[in-house]
Amino acid sequence: MMLFLAFLLAGIGTYAIRLSGIMLLGGDRKLPESVTKTLRLIAPAALAAIIANSLLLDGGDWRAFGAWQIAAVVATGVALWKRSMGWTLIAGAGAFAALLLVGL
Repeated sequence: MMLFLAFLLAGIGTYAIRLSGIMLLGGDRKLPESVTKTLRLIAPAALAAIIANSLLLDGGDWRAFGAWQIAAVVATGVALWKRSMGWTLIAGAGAFAALLLVGL
């Protein structure tokens, strides 16, 4: 029951934070162009940090070159070639699984 309450409070808190942003910036107010540009770059920067962390670090130690990095290169190649999230995910996961099966 305690876990449920923790998730419920976290959900309510997240919703309140989002709602406060809408209420503060709602209406006809415009953000400065520099703020708008910065806000557009937050999600790609956060995703790049998560990917770099998973590719380069393993529990705080440097990860040896292997299946993770090769699968990332395969996924990047497919993403640039096909321009499809589905094919990118399938290729990356498939390459990673195949590399693990061959012992890399």
